[in-house]
Amino acid sequence: VIESRRGIRQRLQRHRSECGEENIQIINPPTIPCLRMTRRLVGSFSLGWGHVHQWFGDAVGLTGDWREAGPVFAVPYRTLTGVANRNLLCAGRCMSADKTVWDLTRAIPTCVLTGSAAGTAAAMSAGETNGDAQALCVERLQSLLHEQGCLLDPELVKPLDA
Repeated sequence: VIESRRGIRQRLQRHRSECGEENIQIINPPTIPCLRMTRRLVGSFSLGWGHVHQWFGDAVGLTGDWREAGPVFAVPYRTLTGVANRNLLCAGRCMSADKTVWDLTRAIPTCVLTGSAAGTAAAMSAGETNGDAQALCVERLQSLLHEQGCLLDPELVKPLDA
């Protein structure tokens, strides 16, 4: 919250100097923090723009770039699991991804996809591996996700012109 307020004040000062108006005031400041990118998981794999149209053997779903047609990403299970904490799973904007694809991870479709995968993996881990998400059989997870309607087809990741 403090960082958000500091950012608002900095933007106000910048706007005042750019416009040459010292009397510009904020009338209705936001009541919640104005932060779009804060923290993320550091997993054993970090998804980035360089992974567009690339299939991963541990993929738990596919997502695209909502800003443009064409780019498709397979989301590896490794981006949802913690390294230091074997029982940690995360989803959405917190998954292990770099800033080049962060806007994709915070969009609702990717949050739904990763939330479903992380939730299913958590339930399976609780029953099968004593909570150890890293010891989970990814093939069984993929099979269950596929039964639930998740698209897990390497052909769907390929570029349209391929």
